[in-house]
Parts: sequence; structure tokens; C-alpha cells
Amino acid sequence: MIINSHVHVNTLGNYFYYPDYNFNRFLEEMHKNKIDIAFPALNPKLELFRCPNSSKDSNNFKEHDVINSSIELKGSSNKHRIQVVEKNNHMLLQCNTCGYITYEGSVDPLRKYNQALIAITSPYRRTIKPLIYVLLCKSTIQNEIDFWENNYPNDFVGFKLHPWNDQVSVADFKVHSFRPFLIHTGIRDLESAKNAIAFAKNNPTLKVVIAHAGALDTTVLNEIGLLENVFIDCCPSTFMFESRFSALYSPEHIFAPEDIYWKVLKYLPSHKILFGTDSPWGDPQKELEVIRNLNATPKVKEQILFKNAARVYGLSLY
Repeated sequence: MIINSHVHVNTLGNYFYYPDYNFNRFLEEMHKNKIDIAFPALNPKLELFRCPNSSKDSNNFKEHDVINSSIELKGSSNKHRIQVVEKNNHMLLQCNTCGYITYEGSVDPLRKYNQALIAITSPYRRTIKPLIYVLLCKSTIQNEIDFWENNYPNDFVGFKLHPWNDQVSVADFKVHSFRPFLIHTGIRDLESAKNAIAFAKNNPTLKVVIAHAGALDTTVLNEIGLLENVFIDCCPSTFMFESRFSALYSPEHIFAPEDIYWKVLKYLPSHKILFGTDSPWGDPQKELEVIRNLNATPKVKEQILFKNAARVYGLSLY
């Protein structure tokens, strides 16, 4: 069995990264790679997060220009970036350079996109169980969590937080939920896995999955080993390997994608690691090949491929 615990899909609206990664392509990849269950979240690169005054260079998007899921296009000035701003108990999506506002209100603007994700995956609920991407705004986040838990209790398995996309640290957020949280991490301050660890400590009853191997921050890996409520994924390992000098700490010690898993296994027990692809940034076929090539016991591979995700997200498989 295979559970893809970290994958993205496009629903409503326009996306400025991988605009063609629609639900049909997601389904085709699931079937082609014999993935039994998937937890898709929204592609975070919605037009809501793009200032119209940003560099024109970024209008000519090509997939091979992307370094990783948290770094923008090569050659782009990136001076204009939409961020989540809290003001008078409202949320603004506002450019941090020119002040342009793409949204203002008291309801998370991603709600309708998440509802579209729920609707499009509904016929496949036994095998496709969404993660709900909620924005990091203290005025709205708990209301949004409550909305999904009260109105769609059987239609999703957890929440997704993306501090780099939101331009907000998760470190001092406290929330109430019965669902696990998947948190994007990387090498810059706002997306640091240290912030995700702080979030996990502030919310000890939550299960927290740290994405992208925590950029292989050894301090973080040590912390995860000590915290019962914290887990990790290592996706997309092939993509992180190719981008290792911009995406990982100590990249000179990583000689193959498998080394990312081995670095994590050096610090963590195998029951802490979940499989994911981070598609469309990662390639499911390549990510599964890494697991097949991993010099680990069948038990460890089973834990990574599906048993850990089933336990963390409360799935009954048998």
C-alpha cells in the first residue's frame, strides 16, 4: 500500500506555478504509480498571492526555472510579494512593497477554493482525503478551523499551513483542533522548521508533520525525536537533492536523494517519517523509486510508505 501524505492540486482560479496541474492529472498520477490513498491540499500559488505590480519576468513561467517550492523564479526581482496582514480583526492579502490589496475580509479567502477541492474529490472519498489549507491570520484561523470541523467533519483529514506563502511565522500560533497539521518548512527565517517546532510545543495535543525534511536542520531533527506529537516527511527528495545548495543545510553531505532519508533516519525512528511527493513540484515515480532504492528493511519501508500516515491521520486500513 502507498499513502501520499503531501501533494497539491489546482481547483478554482488561476495559479502562477504549475497552472496545468489539474485534478485529472493528479488522478492519472495516482493510478499510474499505484498510490492507494492521497491527502491533496491546494496549490498555494494562487493569483491571490501575486501582486500585479510584480516583475514581468515572472509572467513567463517555465517549470524548469523553479528551484523549489519556496524559492521563486530565477531572474525575478521578487520585490513585490503578497503577504497575510492582520488589521482591525480582518485579514488583508497585501503587497509588502507597494501596498496593493488582493483581499480584505473576516473570512479566509481560501474557503471557496477548499470547498471546490472537497467537491471535486467527494466521489473518491475512500481514497482521496484532502488537507485544508488555512491562512496564518490570528483573527480568522480558529474560526476557519471550526468551520471545517463543524461543517465537513468527514471530508478531510487535516490542515495545511504554509508560512512562506503567507509570509507569516507559525511560531506563536495556538489553535484548537482534533486534526493533524502539515507545515511547510525551508531554510529562511519565516519558514524555518524551528518555528514549526515552536508551534508543536505551543499545541502539544496536535499532531504536527514537518514538511521537506525540515531542510535537514539537525537541531530540528533532534527536537522531533523528543516530541511525541511531531513527525516529518522527506519530499520531494529528488527535487531537494537537485536543489540541495539552495534548499538544504549541509548539502555537501548529500550525494543522492536517498541520503535525505538516511540523514533523517540517523536522528529519528522510522515510525516518525511519512511518504509524500509534493506534486507537482515532485515526481511520484521518482519519489517511489527513492524508497525502493533505500537500503532499509521491508518493515521500515512499509512504515514510511503507508503505516505512519495511517496512524498519524487516524485511518483504519483493514
